Amino acid sequence: MKRSPLRWLGLWIFVASALPSRLHAQQSPPTVPTIAYPNNSEGLRGLLDNMLNVAKKGDKEQLQSLIRKLEIPNYETWFTKNFGQEKSESWAEPYGRWLTRNESQFEDLMMKLAHMDGEFLVAKMDTAKRYDLLNGPLDGYIASWKVPAAPKGKEVVTLADFFFIEGKFRWDSTDQYFPFQPPSKHSFVPAKVVKKVQPEYPAEARQNNIQGTVKIQVIIQKDGSVTVQNVVEGDPILSPAAIEAVKQWRYEPTLFDGKPVDVQTTIEVNFTLRP
Repeated sequence: MKRSPLRWLGLWIFVASALPSRLHAQQSPPTVPTIAYPNNSEGLRGLLDNMLNVAKKGDKEQLQSLIRKLEIPNYETWFTKNFGQEKSESWAEPYGRWLTRNESQFEDLMMKLAHMDGEFLVAKMDTAKRYDLLNGPLDGYIASWKVPAAPKGKEVVTLADFFFIEGKFRWDSTDQYFPFQPPSKHSFVPAKVVKKVQPEYPAEARQNNIQGTVKIQVIIQKDGSVTVQNVVEGDPILSPAAIEAVKQWRYEPTLFDGKPVDVQTTIEVNFTLRP
């Protein structure tokens, strides 16, 4: 029986058309599986250990991908919902503006840790005590690096703050600790307070013999004004009076290379009852 030339031609076209797709499939990079990390200290440590292993392999592309997954989704809405409009304006805007730069610095940090001896430590954050929240406590964590050969008192270095949002750990890049930074060659003049307003002692605190120190995290603006971010530590009865007083403080701004800059710092307000 004679075979038709058209039949052989059709077979050749079929094989030729299949080749590119098969070659393309063979050349495609393997898909990196998504790992679900539990909402606890061990879960965050597992994520950081995974990132560290990627850094040790020198795979910057995958490391950058993992860092981008730490971004807070719809961050403006999230900051406003949990911290209120005033704090959102202080935190959300710099979060978005410096996100790319901060992610690059976080990548550099992971690459640096990849060549250091040590291990990650993760502690649960008491967000109800640290922040004045609108909708109850958040799942927050503080990540640190333990250096085995460091001098006493310097074994643990704080790295970053994280929140568990929408089923994943997210890095709060508004809190920067700048670990393992080399000495700066730039000129730096710290802010100097020029107006300090004493708080009014709350009547309830007097009646209940409550005294102590309130620690407040603030941003000293370029114009010397103070923007309150959150209460780090302190009695909730004393904290509102401390915040109202600190808002009225004024500074000579911090100068970096002769130019005023915004800086984040912590202010302590003491409440002492006098007989």
